[in-house]
Amino acid sequence: MTIVRPAIIWAKRICIDLDGVICEYDFPKIVKKFFGIDLSTEAIFAYNLADVLGVASVLINSMFKEQVYDKPNLIEGALETLREWKFKGYEVIIFSNRVKYMGREGLAKWLINYQIPFSSIDSGLEEYDVHIDDSPSKLMATNSELKLLYNQPWNERCLNITGELIKVKNWREVREYIS
Repeated sequence: MTIVRPAIIWAKRICIDLDGVICEYDFPKIVKKFFGIDLSTEAIFAYNLADVLGVASVLINSMFKEQVYDKPNLIEGALETLREWKFKGYEVIIFSNRVKYMGREGLAKWLINYQIPFSSIDSGLEEYDVHIDDSPSKLMATNSELKLLYNQPWNERCLNITGELIKVKNWREVREYIS
């Protein structure tokens, strides 16, 4: 008698940043409201907005604290892709700075409320098959086999001197690397 065992399906561990990859802020509008100045998207030359504006990080934290609970402005293709990955059994791990404002439980409730698929929320300290982020330094700080740098104005001038980062412009390109 032959025993037939079910096939083991290898599920990919995909770590994804939330802001700048799944959803995006209207930075010029937020900066205008909070600081009263006009800022073009092209003027954002660095990931750290405090460096761009020449202000203390505590002011940027105050500005974002007012924004994190709002309805997300989803980047085209993100939600559909996350749903597909969850259906395929991939582990979708959210790695977001929002945790410092919302806490893990608050972020989980927010993700559920806006029907953004995820498996867990992580601090970026584990091993991943794929990590997708708009911050070059966050990507380089994780142990990830494939590091996809999601294109945003603040990372366009990243020199990528190690050659480990793969720049992607949209979710179609992300899907091409992960399929």
